[in-house]
Amino acid sequence: MVALGELDRLLLASTDEPPSLADLVRRLTKPAAAEIERCAAGPLAPLLCAAVTRQLAGPDEVTALLRGLSAQTSALALLDATDELLASASFVEPYGISLHRAFLAGVPTARPLVAAAIAEGALRLALGGHGDVLRTVIMLTPNDLGELDTDYLDRMPRLLGAALDMWGTERSVSESLLSTLADLLADPATSADAAFEIGLHQVRVAATAGTEDPAAQLVAARRNFAHAEAAEESSGDAALYGAGIDAVMAFRRGDQLALRAADQAIRRHLDRRADGLHRAHVPAWRRPRAEAGFAWARLVAILGRALDAATRPAWLDAWPMIDALADAYVLDRAVIPVPGSVDPDGLSRIVRPVVGSSLRGRETLIVQLRVAAEDDGGRVHRLRELVQNLDTVPEPPPDGNGARVVTLAPSVVAELGLPAAERLAHRLDDDSLQLVEGLAYNALVQRGNLRDPVIAGILERVTARLQPCADYIGSVRQSFDAVVADAVAFMATRQDLQRSAAVDYLFPALTPPREARLQDDFADWLRRGPLAGHVDVEVPNVATGRADIKVGFGATRFFIEVKRELRNNSPAAMERSYLAQAADYSGTSAALGMLLVLDLTPHPAGAPHLSECVWVAVHRPPGAAVDRYLLVGRIIGNRPRPSAYSRSASHRTGP
Repeated sequence: MVALGELDRLLLASTDEPPSLADLVRRLTKPAAAEIERCAAGPLAPLLCAAVTRQLAGPDEVTALLRGLSAQTSALALLDATDELLASASFVEPYGISLHRAFLAGVPTARPLVAAAIAEGALRLALGGHGDVLRTVIMLTPNDLGELDTDYLDRMPRLLGAALDMWGTERSVSESLLSTLADLLADPATSADAAFEIGLHQVRVAATAGTEDPAAQLVAARRNFAHAEAAEESSGDAALYGAGIDAVMAFRRGDQLALRAADQAIRRHLDRRADGLHRAHVPAWRRPRAEAGFAWARLVAILGRALDAATRPAWLDAWPMIDALADAYVLDRAVIPVPGSVDPDGLSRIVRPVVGSSLRGRETLIVQLRVAAEDDGGRVHRLRELVQNLDTVPEPPPDGNGARVVTLAPSVVAELGLPAAERLAHRLDDDSLQLVEGLAYNALVQRGNLRDPVIAGILERVTARLQPCADYIGSVRQSFDAVVADAVAFMATRQDLQRSAAVDYLFPALTPPREARLQDDFADWLRRGPLAGHVDVEVPNVATGRADIKVGFGATRFFIEVKRELRNNSPAAMERSYLAQAADYSGTSAALGMLLVLDLTPHPAGAPHLSECVWVAVHRPPGAAVDRYLLVGRIIGNRPRPSAYSRSASHRTGP
């Protein structure tokens, strides 16, 4: 703790507004620079900064102030001091860049919470144009997140998101920020907040002019918001943005009930947010996010009126209906429900095809639109593009069902992949395809709400890797997805020894356990879950051997091979040793299977992350033409308790 000095006592003695620094310095009997540095490093730093901003200090005093702030040990004192300095334009203009440099120099050496406060200050200065953007981005995107303290990591997603608000459209900057967020997404402690920030960026991309497929961006964002909503930390904002996307997608499908439900959800979330904002202080630099959320309510109101106008058989009062359609067709700049540099054309391109297709062919209403467009009123320019669009016969998509399914059913594409979605679209008319789109979208959101973000990220990566498999479609895909989801949940539980304390084969033992222990445990897990009744063990006469575990769905069978590894736990080594055998069992059913390996190699410095223990491997036997796709899971055994790592480290270093 920093001892109080003469300057501290003078500040405490000031009962009214803090005097100017010049007044305080005149009353000092000790050297001013030393007293300023001492005070800036202590608990009264906010009062000192208020005194500094009352009357512009000189360069020597500011230099001492910056040295002291760099040595600050209280995150709260530093945040309050930063607020005082950054609220003063007379200070920021001449000294903002110097303060930014001091902040950047202090991040690596400070305590975790203080380092986070320093990083926030540096980011705020850069966002305001008083700091080097590139150096700020480098600070926010360290090479090895594993070396950082969890207290610092917890605050990183919010800072990265704020940076994306400002620089998200600059590719050279956004790629680094998004890459770091992707790394944080794999960490259970930060995954929910990282999922929210990635989702927010995807909404921003959808609302940016020139985005090739804004609907697909919204579907991807909705999945991330669903993952974030499952966690308490960011559930309010994630739920609000998720409901906003629900409204846009319901409008695309012409689903009045879903649009109305989304409208009610948005109003409910906005009421909760307003109540929370009244009771909590929101810094000025974060208010654009709070204000942007209310644009969702305006957007949904426009979509609700437009969908009602588009589906009515006749218009008794033409102008209100025309206004509703024109508002939806040409969204104004007030309807941008994300902070950052975006353009409403991205969202209006999602809405325009719905308006045009619902009106095309309804001659009476089109005549009303033409008459209105010839009027001399102030709304003419809002109608001309709409009328011209309706008068133009739409050209057939250049690639048939591919463009059609991407336009009408982006959730189906996300769920099935483009080849399978094209085959489905070929069999359905537009109304039926949109009905299937609604089912796929709702299923996507529901699954996202039920899954931990880390597990959800693994499953999304796995399903994307399985897309090229010709058998991974229809009921086969649904069945294999169920097996994969249960397997990943099992691996996550066995990765956490606190939830698997009774599973002895995970702990170090004099005699390494056999793979049969993992086989029995996993089979028992499957029998206790949704796959009960579908599981057999030690199944004979599969290929030319005996399969460890079979999960059967009628004629479709998936085989799971279980092994143990004592020497080399690298993915490449395990695939060389066991993949051919595991793949051979899938020679007469779907070309899909699973390999589980009990990793009994030493783990003296800790276990790998769950996301590193699950992947998809592809194997093609010599002379064959069909690839086999196998989910590979590594179960980490032979693990000491985490406290053992600290003890062994202390023994190594000695006194």
